[in-house]
Amino acid sequence: MKRIALLTAILALSLAACVQFKARPLSAEGSAAGYAGRSLNDPGLRAFLAEQKATGGAWGVNKLALAAAYFNPDVRVARAQAEEAAAGIITAGQRPNPVLSFAPAYSPSLGSGVYPWNFQPALSVTFETAGKRGKRLAQAHAEAGAAQLRVAAAAWDARTRVRTAMLTLFAGRQNAALLKTEAALHDEALKKLEIQVKEGEAPAFELTQARLALNRAKLAQHDAERQVATGREQLAGAVGVSPEALDAVRLDFSAFENFASIPASTARRRALTHRNDLLALLGDYSVAEAILRLEIAKQYPDIKLSPQDQYDHTGNRWGVGIQIELPILNQNRGPIAVAEAKRKTAAERFEARQAAVITEVGSALAAYQTMTAKAATARKLADEAAHATETTKQMVDAGESVPLEFVRRKIEASASNLALLAARIEAQTAAGQLEAALQLPLRSAQ
Repeated sequence: MKRIALLTAILALSLAACVQFKARPLSAEGSAAGYAGRSLNDPGLRAFLAEQKATGGAWGVNKLALAAAYFNPDVRVARAQAEEAAAGIITAGQRPNPVLSFAPAYSPSLGSGVYPWNFQPALSVTFETAGKRGKRLAQAHAEAGAAQLRVAAAAWDARTRVRTAMLTLFAGRQNAALLKTEAALHDEALKKLEIQVKEGEAPAFELTQARLALNRAKLAQHDAERQVATGREQLAGAVGVSPEALDAVRLDFSAFENFASIPASTARRRALTHRNDLLALLGDYSVAEAILRLEIAKQYPDIKLSPQDQYDHTGNRWGVGIQIELPILNQNRGPIAVAEAKRKTAAERFEARQAAVITEVGSALAAYQTMTAKAATARKLADEAAHATETTKQMVDAGESVPLEFVRRKIEASASNLALLAARIEAQTAAGQLEAALQLPLRSAQ
């Protein structure tokens, strides 16, 4: 009976150490309220930015990208999956618990004066062979590493969305300002042309053309305003905050002022050695190799020892049971074959993605080089239009030309500035695509 009491106490203490469930209710209303209440002044975000040495100053692409790495839902999901994979390391490192079996038997036929109970407690302990625990740990660590790389890849996807949305917002604001100026110039030209038509100095059809140009400029202003509104919403979604949270901070668009020069060889090398999605696929290959090693190790059976203590009316009897699975009917060949096939699949996935990345980088680099050349040409044409405007002004001041001609030159210069802006936005869009292909800021890729 003392043995029974001791075993009961050990079992009770083991159960007392178990983890208790803690409820964490989740509701759609509460989640929506929490999202709406997010702020770029969040204490957790401030601490995260301090760790990244990105405190102070306006909110540019890089700083907002860090905020997206903290708030963006896709990044948070990837981070939760990485934590899930990291928790798997605990499971992989656990050793098999011993198993206690207890089978009391009652024999009333033994007669009076003989103790009728027979107690047979047994303890079964499993000893793993062939280093299975170490191989499980290697697999779990590889899975955790690949999951962590996918967090970085998700953060880069969020950064790409942030940059794209900021560029949309920037383009809308710049377009709106230029179109406002152009509409005012068209209005000024229309008024001057009306006077000339009344005086018979210009045909009436020019008045119609001037009105159509003014109407087009006004309608284009609405498109620019829509672009601003769309960019604002997209930027908020990319960061993972409400649009009102963005209104409370000063945005910095200086990242769109210059272009970087990237050698093709450097770009491809950076992509093939730095892209987190490629590194994550390499991690998947390491996982597949670890699984194969574990399946090969499972060919060797574990050993189970079962010491027994039997007590009955004749006294105590000790014994030790040994259990070994005999690898006669199979040697785990099926799981080994599956693991080998999965390793091959992981290798093919990596090589296929690597080939796609090479093409992606090449296309993005070609587009970036072409668009920057186009932006340079647009800059030259805008400068020429500005020079022609200044020359016309001097002619008007000297009485050699009419004021309407000067307004028309200013309209041409305004149209050149709009074309320049469009070319620069195209070049910056190509720059963003190249950054996404490299998964590296262009300023750091030189």
